[in-house]
Amino acid sequence: MKSLFRYAVAFALVAAVANVAFAQNGAQADKPLPKFKQDALKLWLSPSNQTRNIGYGEYRSEKERMNEVADVVEPILKKQGIKVYRNDPEKSIREYTDEANKLGVDLYFAIHSNAAGNGAARGTEAWCHRKGGEGERFAKRILDNIMTIYPGPNRGVKEGYNRFGDKPMHEPAAPKCASVLVEIAFHDNEKDAAWIMANIEPIGKVLARAVLEHLAAEHPDALEK
Repeated sequence: MKSLFRYAVAFALVAAVANVAFAQNGAQADKPLPKFKQDALKLWLSPSNQTRNIGYGEYRSEKERMNEVADVVEPILKKQGIKVYRNDPEKSIREYTDEANKLGVDLYFAIHSNAAGNGAARGTEAWCHRKGGEGERFAKRILDNIMTIYPGPNRGVKEGYNRFGDKPMHEPAAPKCASVLVEIAFHDNEKDAAWIMANIEPIGKVLARAVLEHLAAEHPDALEK
């Protein structure tokens, strides 16, 4: 019972902090979203397929929660004219990147939540293959947008080319276009897990805005006049 009470208190606290953040950032939320010529740009949307990554308390699996976030992102992008291809959660990440490359998408976006194994870590971070190009720009925009609503630390943009020693993080590395994998927050941390669950829709909205603003900056000719 004590653990359930602590979890309920944590959930209420992060929800209250988030409400303050939304009030402080109302100007961004009211700013019109970029609108594109229909299907002029293509995006691969890749929420986590990881069923065994179970979060704190009532979080359940990373796959379930990140697909809930993607369910918010996808219709916003489509409404603004983006052609969205979404992964099949029963397939592998190698199949995702192969298919995205065959389709010739303009941007690849993987959505995950993080885990440290001990429940102590908090924060949001984004992985590109290497810094110094469009991937880093997209990753930075994602983090900037998340930080308008997230009360935890910004862990920054990270390079995935040597993530596993001599092997890179696959989703940022394999696509032929700019690709970023975001770790929204730590699902094995009590506060972060509660925050994600309380803010599925706001998270999806700020991620969608990050995608649209990035594409507008990188492909201004595709904007609807």
